[in-house]
Amino acid sequence: MATTARNTGAAAAVAAGIAAAATMAAPLEGYRSYVYRDPIGVLTYCYGETQNAKDMVGRKFSEEECRALLIKRMAHYEQGNAKCVANYEQLHVYVQTAFNDFSYNLGNGAFCKSTAAKYLRAGNIKAACLEMGKFVYAGGKKLGGLVKRRALEQMYCLKGSH
Repeated sequence: MATTARNTGAAAAVAAGIAAAATMAAPLEGYRSYVYRDPIGVLTYCYGETQNAKDMVGRKFSEEECRALLIKRMAHYEQGNAKCVANYEQLHVYVQTAFNDFSYNLGNGAFCKSTAAKYLRAGNIKAACLEMGKFVYAGGKKLGGLVKRRALEQMYCLKGSH
């Protein structure tokens, strides 16, 4: 019975981390109902979605459709994070929120290879949170939007690191 309660609690924390990260990502990414090029030239649509963007050119997306896609994709990134960090689901919901958004923005590959993930695997959550601030460059340029995003992610992460 205790195992079931613990699993239910972990599942609730995962769901909360996905929902919170989607809520965080939406204003950071901005909603666009069409395919456009982001600041470094990547085809993007909805709330920063890039998957199959080339095939979506000319299509219009409703805000509801984009929100549903964002939540679905955020769940994908949470699962990727959990594959490279043991007990990821046991991390505080704020830490999950921060790293789910981080991976949504950078990709699971970048997250899993990062020093931040290495620190999480070692159990040093605070050090992992502090690493986030290093990821503010895209296409070789420091982007103001990434500086703000990393600061917000770091704030959430540190809040859950205690």
